Amino acid sequence: MIAWTFIIGPIVGGIIGGFTNKVAIKMLFRPHTAKYIGRVHIPLTPGIIPKEKGRIARAIGDVVSDNLLSPDVLSQSLLSDDMLDKVGGAIDDLFDRMRHDPQTLRDFALQYLNPDELNDITVQTETDITDTLYTKLADTALGYRVADMVIDQVSERLQQSLLGRLGATVLDLLRDSTRDMLAKNINEMLHNNARQMVGDMVHTESERLQAIPIQTLVQGRDQQLSQAKGAIMRAYRMLVTDNLPKILATLDLRRIIEDRINDMDMDETETLILTIMDKELKALVWFGVLLGFLMGFVTNLV
Repeated sequence: MIAWTFIIGPIVGGIIGGFTNKVAIKMLFRPHTAKYIGRVHIPLTPGIIPKEKGRIARAIGDVVSDNLLSPDVLSQSLLSDDMLDKVGGAIDDLFDRMRHDPQTLRDFALQYLNPDELNDITVQTETDITDTLYTKLADTALGYRVADMVIDQVSERLQQSLLGRLGATVLDLLRDSTRDMLAKNINEMLHNNARQMVGDMVHTESERLQAIPIQTLVQGRDQQLSQAKGAIMRAYRMLVTDNLPKILATLDLRRIIEDRINDMDMDETETLILTIMDKELKALVWFGVLLGFLMGFVTNLV
């Protein structure tokens, strides 16, 4: 009888300890909303986490943005030797696939764009290139430079014979008027025809370029690919060093995290936390059992 009395206390204490810890864990989340009897607010409702959800969301947002995902922490991680090796390896893998890729540039682009989008980009690019080249060709100074070249070439050819040298002398005397006449005609010809000529050439070259297989495009261009890799790596470092703080400031991770937590339904929040901390919370319950058992045992000794 004494033995049963001695063991019952620890067993009851363990049951109470485990039960109270289980209830305490439940009360962290439940009830999700405040409860009332008439107009009287029932204490401890809602649960601690629903009641303090806004403050918890702000605290988590501050911790994540200021410590876990701060510009310094991310920069250190993104510019670590291991990360740079991974970026470089990814570029090498891309170039290696390109060396064995039979699809054309157009086929490659159509993996990411629909035909209408690709056509719009192509037309706009061709127009921009055509306009740039036409602006250069339509410069009146070009006509005079071409006229000077023509006169110099003709004069050089005429110098090869006695009669020609006489003609060269006459040409030199009439150089200014001849130059003006040639320049006027050249500029007029370019003004009337250059845009169409340049547009046709640019379009033809664009069609040819889009039809080139990627493996043909990169074949024998190892040096250029190496230079491209270096340029990409420099751009990556510059992006992280110079622009990462601006990107994070624009994203406002603190606000994103806070809003996401506040938008989560309490059932979803409870399930998420319990899933993450399942082992720890179970350990807490068993710790209550152990503590209650020990307290019951100590009580018997007293």
